[in-house]
Amino acid sequence: MASRKRKTIGFRTEEELPDAVNEIVNDSDSDTDNIPEFSSSEKSESESANESDTESNISIPCPSCRRIDVTPTTGFSKNDRQPRIPPFIGDPGVQFAVENAADVMSYFDHYTPPELIEIVVDQTNLYVQQQIAKMPRPVTKHARSEEWKRVTVIELKKFLGLIFVTGIVRKPKLELYWSTRKIFQTPVFQQTMSRNRFQLIQRYLHFNDNNAAGTNEYLL
Repeated sequence: MASRKRKTIGFRTEEELPDAVNEIVNDSDSDTDNIPEFSSSEKSESESANESDTESNISIPCPSCRRIDVTPTTGFSKNDRQPRIPPFIGDPGVQFAVENAADVMSYFDHYTPPELIEIVVDQTNLYVQQQIAKMPRPVTKHARSEEWKRVTVIELKKFLGLIFVTGIVRKPKLELYWSTRKIFQTPVFQQTMSRNRFQLIQRYLHFNDNNAAGTNEYLL
């Protein structure tokens, strides 16, 4: 098979562009004389192979066994298809029974069992004792840790309730929830717990005994 030799044409001026185009066209026409002829059997095999390649590039099978026309270069479908969303067959709504459906705390106790609250209360009080024991003596006069009183189950639930409210009533600073200015005031915080007490519980809130946890050398 004769090798085709293509001429390289560099950048030309605008006036030379028509001549360059004619030169390329004439060169391509002259190359057609060097293309070898195939026999009828070779031609049929070549055509069948091309047809199979074209079919594989043009259409792809889908789950519903329907042929979809796609762009050969990208494989994306030209036709829009609506996704099949299965119908919801479950039972909506609350799937458990509570003692008093009108009591909000009944739902809170279901998702946060009293046993878990008691663990948090015990571990928080224990953590405070451990931290106070590590503090250098004498303790400064206005240290808040000296004001600590053991947290109770009721008090911890109030603390968590205020935490939930902060997710609904957004303010840029935590202190603003106890502000007495009418533009910032949220009375439920002052009526439930003082700011200092809230911050103390937030500081020492704990869920496990650090001394019994062991080392964290295998933790990420």
